[in-house]
Amino acid sequence: MTGKSGLVSISFRNHTVEEIIENVKAAGLGAIEWGGDVHVPHGDAVAAKHARELCAENGIAIPEYGSYYIIGQSEESLFDKALLSASILKSPAIRVWAGQGIRSDTISNENYTTYVRDAQRICDCAPGMLICLECHPGTLTDEYHTALQFLRDVDRENLKMFWQPNQYRNVEYNLDSIRTLLPYIYSVHVFSWKRDARFPLADGSDEWRRYIDLLGGKMVNYMLEFMHDDKLETLAETAQTLRDWLRTFV
Repeated sequence: MTGKSGLVSISFRNHTVEEIIENVKAAGLGAIEWGGDVHVPHGDAVAAKHARELCAENGIAIPEYGSYYIIGQSEESLFDKALLSASILKSPAIRVWAGQGIRSDTISNENYTTYVRDAQRICDCAPGMLICLECHPGTLTDEYHTALQFLRDVDRENLKMFWQPNQYRNVEYNLDSIRTLLPYIYSVHVFSWKRDARFPLADGSDEWRRYIDLLGGKMVNYMLEFMHDDKLETLAETAQTLRDWLRTFV
C-alpha cells in the first residue's frame, strides 16, 4: 500500500509555486508538501490560497504542510500561523520540529518536561490535524528510541512521525527505526545520501527496497526531498525511480 508520492517544495526554494507545480505534474507525481518558509509562509493566507487553488487545478494533493514551528522554542503564535496556513491549504498534517540545537541524551528533565507540555499544547490546539515530527539530528527525535519515548510521553493520538533514513547510520539501524516507529509513521522523506554527500536516487535502490518492504503494509506518503543535483530539470528522472520502486517493491 502507498499513499501519495510527491515532492517537498523546499527542495527547490529558488523556484516559484507555479514552476514547482508544473514540474511535479510533468514528472507524474501527485502531491506537494509546501514549506512554511518561502512558498507558503506561516500565516500568509493569500499565498496558501494561491497554492491550494493551483494544486487543485492541476490535480495535485497537499498531504502535509512543512512548518518551522520548533516545539519548546518558538513563540506560541507561530503555531497559530502555521495552523492557519495548513487549514487554508486543506492539509491534514503539519510538520513541526522537536526542538532544535539540542540532543536527546543531554537534555535536563526540567527542560524535557517543557518540550512535552508544548507538544501537548499544539496537539490540543489542532484536534482535527496530525502534528508530525521528523527524525532529525539536533532534536529530541535524533535517535529512534528517544523519538518513541517522546511520542509516548506526549501521549496524543494526533502526534505522528515523518520518517527518513539517517544518513549517518547504517541500514540495519534505519530498519530498526522503521520497525520501532511504524505505528506512528505518516509520511516518508525520500533521498539518497551518505553522510553529507548526495547521490542520484537510483544509487540507493538496495537500501530503499528494504525500507519500502517494511513500510509497504502501511499507507504512507513518499515525498522526494533534496535531490542530488538540486535541479528541477531532473525531477522527472528522480520521480521515475521512485515510481518504479513503489510499483516493484510494494
